[in-house]
Amino acid sequence: MILCWSHPVGSKWPEPPAGGSFPEMWGHAFGWLAISAAFLFGPQSGQAQGTIIFHNTGGGQPLVTEVRSIFIDAGLQQPHLVFDFGFATDETSAPGSFLDSFTVTIQDSAQHFSAVYLTADATGVSWAPQTPGALLIDPVSISSNPLTYPNLQPVLANRSAFEVTAPIPGQFLGGSVNIFFDLFDNLDSTTSQGWFNNLSVTSVPEPQVWALLLAGGALLCSSKRRRR
Repeated sequence: MILCWSHPVGSKWPEPPAGGSFPEMWGHAFGWLAISAAFLFGPQSGQAQGTIIFHNTGGGQPLVTEVRSIFIDAGLQQPHLVFDFGFATDETSAPGSFLDSFTVTIQDSAQHFSAVYLTADATGVSWAPQTPGALLIDPVSISSNPLTYPNLQPVLANRSAFEVTAPIPGQFLGGSVNIFFDLFDNLDSTTSQGWFNNLSVTSVPEPQVWALLLAGGALLCSSKRRRR
């Protein structure tokens, strides 16, 4: 979008506001324009889930899966998947051992494309692990902020929780996708736990949008200081 003003030949430029000046007037104008543009092209989001869903190993099943379907709007700029998750276990890592684990995967409804966002086990979290047949995601592009582990039973020795913001590959835009939360059980006697919460899709603003917003705020502050 291009915003412009026209000034008819022979007409006068607008007078500055009483007690003000042209720099102040244009500072206000451009400041509000920058902020308005930032909001026009800024983040869009939609909440999808809001309840902690958790499972423990030990039920005799090698795999427990929770699936959530969500629509990805093709018009979103820089779409990202946002969710909270945690994994806890009493297992310890040993060479050659097969550990319980918790994995988060995205897949289109036609099952043509998939991508793995993370796998967590007793050794920690592996972000965007390379998986045969799956789309590659740069691990650096995934943002993770530590969370306080919720009060879930049983209380296990090794536990971690994160708020995750991860990019959605372009192959998933414009349709419904399935988000898989998989808890793998090695069927031993040691308990592990996986959970997730607050699943949503958001549009993360590009750096230029943040720069525009900051520039608009700076212009407004500057014009206010001049008036004082």
